[in-house]
Amino acid sequence: MTSHQPHSPLDGVRILDFTIYQNGPWATVMLADMGADVIKIEAPPGGDPGRNLGRPDAGPNAVNAYFETMNRNKRSMVLDLGKDEGRQLLYKMVPHADVVVQNFRHGVAERLGLDYATLSKHNPKIICASVTGFGRKGPHAKHRVFDTLGQARGGLIDALRRGGDEERVVPGPSGIGDQSGAIMLAYSIMLALFARERFGIGQDVEISQLGSQMTLQGLGINSRLFDPGAATLRAGTKSAMFMTYRCKDGKWIALAAVHTQTYFEQFCDAVGHRELLADERFKSHEARSRNGQNLLYALDAVFVERTRDEWLAHLYPLDIICTPVQSYAELPNDPQVIANEYIVELEHPVRGKIKQVGIPTKLSATPGRIRHTSPKLGQNTNEVLLEFGFTQAEIDAARKQGVI
Repeated sequence: MTSHQPHSPLDGVRILDFTIYQNGPWATVMLADMGADVIKIEAPPGGDPGRNLGRPDAGPNAVNAYFETMNRNKRSMVLDLGKDEGRQLLYKMVPHADVVVQNFRHGVAERLGLDYATLSKHNPKIICASVTGFGRKGPHAKHRVFDTLGQARGGLIDALRRGGDEERVVPGPSGIGDQSGAIMLAYSIMLALFARERFGIGQDVEISQLGSQMTLQGLGINSRLFDPGAATLRAGTKSAMFMTYRCKDGKWIALAAVHTQTYFEQFCDAVGHRELLADERFKSHEARSRNGQNLLYALDAVFVERTRDEWLAHLYPLDIICTPVQSYAELPNDPQVIANEYIVELEHPVRGKIKQVGIPTKLSATPGRIRHTSPKLGQNTNEVLLEFGFTQAEIDAARKQGVI
């Protein structure tokens, strides 16, 4: 077994990970970062399709950012659940595991014998976790779903429209639907592990992309439910003080103000435009809400007077609530990112030194750690099966049967 830092929160937790692509794999990365032994079980011959995403001729062990991101700290074994011998091998592993995770299309797990009803017969305390697209119930439960569809159906894409523009809007960046679903899945698995510690039970755990997207936007959706007729930030620019502005150098700055008259006066003094205080449209919070578009245009003219760095250097000491709008390229040089290790450097066996997003959760006594990069396909099959109690002769026989 790959050694790792002692006293991580999930030391000793074994996870059989059948997930592919992004929303499942990122959830198990989060758990692996905290010490769980995540065994990535992949189907032959090519394994997780994410291994070769965007590189159809590169082979199953090609190095790409997508797979590296989604599979660090894991071990890989190959197992063919399409064969009865493969399923029987799995059922011998399940009693020695804590969690089984999969994100197959609804109904596939049952067909492969990977569902909770089947696995709990072999281990009553097993936790089976799955990700669906739109939930297990309803007319579209069996529809195939990728990140863009989760964002679309959950309201995020529409919420990203600017200024009521009816032109086409595009999905949010970097698989935000998958990522939010993964975070929800990791959280749900942790709840099930905690419940097992307290009550000694296993259970079936399910989250969906649709539900996760709606949870991500809980305040916005609840605000709409609470007051269906209220103007939205998208269509009505309800608050120009919670907005982004282009500066003289073309870079952007973001504001997030408190809704008090005292703060607005402080802000107008700081940007050198006290005349805004005399404008009837901006004399109170209620007036500024009614005339948000007008204030937005006024502040557009203010912020083009200086570069972004000039504004930040000026506004930070005055306690104006603002920050730069940064690109991915700027993040590695952000002093906050560096100081808090939100991006870390790793040694990759092929690429040498690489950088990756770090671990945001900081635990003083039981910290997480990035132990190694993603595994090659089937790299750990032999060692994993030996750890699960199989003899070398049994492993050799399974290999001859073509199930590993």
